[in-house]
Amino acid sequence: MIRTRTRTFLAVCALALPIPVVIAGCGGDDEASSEDPQTVLDDTFNNETKVSSGDLTLSASVDAEGSQGGEFQASLSGPSKGDADNPNALPELDWTASASGSGAGQSIDFSGGLVITGDNAYVEYQDQAYELGSDQFEQIKTAVEQQAEAAGTETTASFAEGCKQAIEQAGGDPAACDIDFASWLTNLTNEGTADVGGTETTHISGDADVTTILDDIGNLAASVPSAASSGFDPSQLNAASGAITDASIDVYSGTEDNVLRKLEANLTIDPSALGAPSEAVGEISIAFSIEIDGLNEEQTIEAPSDTKPIAELLQSSGLDLGALGGSLGGASGSGGGAGGGGEYLDCIQQAQTPDEINACAAQL
Repeated sequence: MIRTRTRTFLAVCALALPIPVVIAGCGGDDEASSEDPQTVLDDTFNNETKVSSGDLTLSASVDAEGSQGGEFQASLSGPSKGDADNPNALPELDWTASASGSGAGQSIDFSGGLVITGDNAYVEYQDQAYELGSDQFEQIKTAVEQQAEAAGTETTASFAEGCKQAIEQAGGDPAACDIDFASWLTNLTNEGTADVGGTETTHISGDADVTTILDDIGNLAASVPSAASSGFDPSQLNAASGAITDASIDVYSGTEDNVLRKLEANLTIDPSALGAPSEAVGEISIAFSIEIDGLNEEQTIEAPSDTKPIAELLQSSGLDLGALGGSLGGASGSGGGAGGGGEYLDCIQQAQTPDEINACAAQL
């Protein structure tokens, strides 16, 4: 169990590296309102502006009708800032997450957070902050940054380049990322300008071409060896397209720089098209939104106060600290032994290629 938590923490840290970058994507109001929507999309998704900081807001919701239906909402928000001069550096961030919902006799109500400063990391749960400890954090930070460097990760601006890096690191063919993302939208309309977080944007709306999107996603997945070896068939995704009765996407691109500021997607699914009994689960509505404000502006990241050692949180969860050889320590800021976590860190530090880095997961 503790191994899963360790992998989860490292994954969060690693994923935090490209997040401000993936979001990256002229004239007055009259020009923006009359600009060709296809041109706006092309300029946005092929944008080479590098983004190192911003305030992220991500939300998702699901609402399913029927006796076995229910509702679910989740959100993630907060600022992050990276080092523009060192694309492999672990960024500082202060993210708050929440999830709630109910359905089929079950319910969920969660809130928490993750804070990463220059010298420590903190997990916030049930209004209490727990710190990893500066010594342990420094080991993890060093390992993650070395992993990024060994894997050849660099700050990328365009969506396509970011896709190629991710697929290549997974051992796939980056050519699968040669996708015309603008083709994912049809019936494009320039809705004029809109304010997003204090920035003027051009609002482009359109219908999602579900068949094209699923084809492209299926080809991406099939290009990764692990998916191919599992017998994944891209055509399996096409079976879901008939169940999607409505799909729309809204893109908000900065009028001055054509950098993506906000993206919204809405889907309506008819489960009966897949053979599900309509009285059990009826129409399903899914909404997703991602917004980033204050692009490349100074972000304030502060450590929480009144913290406790993260070991207390793990112990209260019934986890076995011995699986890490005590490396989390029993006191705030203390170092620890090598244990399973130490073996992983040593492996990462010695790894020279992406394959060697991936092999280190066996140490957790």
